[in-house]
Amino acid sequence: MVKCRPAVLLFLLALGACASNNQSRKAIAIVDVTVVDVQRGTLLPHIDVVVDGDRIASVGPASGELANGASVISGKGRFLIPGLWDMHIHVADDPRALGLLLASGITGARDMANVPNVALDARKRIQEGSLEGPRLLVAGPALEGPPSEADYNTWIVHGSEEARTTVAKLADMGVDFIKVHDHLSRESTRAIADAAKAKRLVFVGHVSEHIAPAEASDLGQKSIEHFEFLPKRCLALMDPKPSTPNGCDHDTLDSLMKTFANNGTWLDPTVSAFRFFDPKYWPSTRSAYRDLAALMRSNGVKILAGTDQSSYLESKGSIPGQSLHEEMGFFVDAGFTPAAALWAATEGPAEFLGLTESVGGIQAGKSADLVLLDADPLQDISNTRRIAVVIKQGHLYDSAALARLRNVKP
Repeated sequence: MVKCRPAVLLFLLALGACASNNQSRKAIAIVDVTVVDVQRGTLLPHIDVVVDGDRIASVGPASGELANGASVISGKGRFLIPGLWDMHIHVADDPRALGLLLASGITGARDMANVPNVALDARKRIQEGSLEGPRLLVAGPALEGPPSEADYNTWIVHGSEEARTTVAKLADMGVDFIKVHDHLSRESTRAIADAAKAKRLVFVGHVSEHIAPAEASDLGQKSIEHFEFLPKRCLALMDPKPSTPNGCDHDTLDSLMKTFANNGTWLDPTVSAFRFFDPKYWPSTRSAYRDLAALMRSNGVKILAGTDQSSYLESKGSIPGQSLHEEMGFFVDAGFTPAAALWAATEGPAEFLGLTESVGGIQAGKSADLVLLDADPLQDISNTRRIAVVIKQGHLYDSAALARLRNVKP
C-alpha cells in the first residue's frame, strides 16, 4: 500500500469527493479523435473517449455506439492531450490569472510562494467549484534566511530550531510542500529537510548560497527551480560574453546532472521567464540553456514545465497561460522532442506528485482533465495553443466558456 503524505492525501480525497458529487452530470463523448500518447510520443487515431462525472469512463476504438444523452464532441481531425500543468506560478491570489491559465488548457498548477491564507483559500474555492481555475498545490510562503527581510510571501528563518517550528506550522496550515530560498543557512536548510521529511512533505525551490546544488539534492530536495541547479559561480555562463569559471566545465556539470538523476531530483528551468527579467541577457541565457538541456537529456534528468508566472512578469509582457506554451516551445528549441515537452507539462507532473493513478494521462478511471486541439502537437509544439475545448474534472469549457475566461467576445 502506498503511503501518501497528508497534503496529497487531501488532494486525492478531494478528487473522490468530486466524483461522488458529479454522478448526475451529463456524460461527454469525444468521438473519432486522435489521442496523443505522450509517454510514447505516438498518435492513436480513431478513438472515442467518454467522460462520466469527473472521470474518464472509457477509451477505445471509435464504434459509433454511444450511450443516449451524452454530449457529443466531434474529434475528427483533432488531437486530444492530457490537461496541462504549470509547475511554477505565483498567481493563486489572482482569480483573473487563474481563469486565463484554465483557458490555456492548464488544469493543474503549483503555486510556489504566496500569501498563505490567500493561496490556501484559492485552493479550497477551486476544489469547491466557487472559483474557476486549475487545481492548485500551494507552498504558502517561501522560507528565506537573513539578510533578507520578511514580506507578504516570505518568512525569515533564523537557525535550525526556528526551521523546525516553521515547517510544523506550515504543515498544520495544510500546505502541499515547502519552498526554500536563497539565503538559508546550511543548518536551517538541513533542519527544514529533516522536518519536512518528518511531516511527509517534500521541499523544493532555490538552492541557498550556503550549500552546493549537489548537497541540496543529497538532502532530498525534490525539485530545483530556474537555474538554481547550477553552482552560483556558474551563472556566469549566462553572461552576454560568457566565461567558464572553475567547476563549470562540461565534465563537472555532467557529473552534477548524474547526481540529480541518481537522487531523483527534478529540474524546473522556467527559462521563458528570463526573457523578461533582463532582456539583454536573454540570447546568452537561451544559448546556455541549450547546452545544459543536452546534459539533462544525456543523463536522464527529469524536468518539469513551469513559468514563474506572476503579476510582475505579466507587467513585463508575460501572459498567464500562454507562457506555459512558450516554455514548451523553448524546451523544443533546446533539443527536447515535442513529446518530451508535453510530458514535462502532463505526465511528468503527475509522476512528480505521485499521482499517476489519478491524473496526467488519458486512460479510463483517471480524472477527466483533457485538452482538445485543432492540430497535432507532435508535429509542431506550438499547436498546443490551438485549443478547441478544455475539460477539467469533467467540467466542459467550450469556445464560449473559454472566451469568457479570457474576457473576450466569442
